[in-house]
Amino acid sequence: MRLVLNLAALESSLAAARWQGPVPTILETTESTNNDVARLAAAGAAEGSCIVAEHQSAGRGRQARAWVSPPSAGLWMSVLVRPGDMPRDTWTWLPLIAGLSACDAVRETSGVQASLKWPNDLVVVQGSQSPRKLAGVLSEAIDDHSVVLGIGINVSLTKDELPIPTATSLLLEGGSVNREELLASVLVHLAHRLGQWRVSDHSLVSDYRAACVTIGRKVEVTLPDQVVLTGIVVDVDDQGHLVVDDGADTVIVTAGDVIHATI
Repeated sequence: MRLVLNLAALESSLAAARWQGPVPTILETTESTNNDVARLAAAGAAEGSCIVAEHQSAGRGRQARAWVSPPSAGLWMSVLVRPGDMPRDTWTWLPLIAGLSACDAVRETSGVQASLKWPNDLVVVQGSQSPRKLAGVLSEAIDDHSVVLGIGINVSLTKDELPIPTATSLLLEGGSVNREELLASVLVHLAHRLGQWRVSDHSLVSDYRAACVTIGRKVEVTLPDQVVLTGIVVDVDDQGHLVVDDGADTVIVTAGDVIHATI
């Protein structure tokens, strides 16, 4: 039997991690934590406001895909960001920051050596095998003053519960499954990475590149217009865009679905 999130244990983990923001709200069930935090944003909630649910009945990922979130089996959470006077064209970094923060937290608390698949999928990779997806991010700009970052991390899903064969969980990777510690770590790392973003600290870019296993790989990228680009990823640029060498030219990819080719 899975344990539900314990508020007292969460508050203890937040204090140990020196979290300075609001204490997250824990819900037994909801349609979507992103929708819930969007409502908080409209009501004037502060940055760092967070809702985490044991279960989502209508969770979603990128491109409106359904996100499977079995009860108490993962960390299904959304956090409010107030970009303030940050230029709108820098907001493209926010979903990458969410992915990097989740990666930081998973490595710190679980012992699983997770990596990033551009733009923000958290994956586990062994050798030349295809990445196994551990977590995903959904970033939604609500208005000119607020962005909701949704993060879903598979914690204790069993093999039979995985939504797709290429997914995985901390449990299946042999990692720790303490959700209170993981949640506290995500929030603290997110606050740190947002601070780097706000002062244009280049270590944010270099840390992302170091964690991104897409760099150097042969990929197929399905672009928004459904054109498929094939090539070698040579970099992630300072704007967070993917740089692909297709053999004839260097292509800058701002959005798309990436598949790593097996070697």
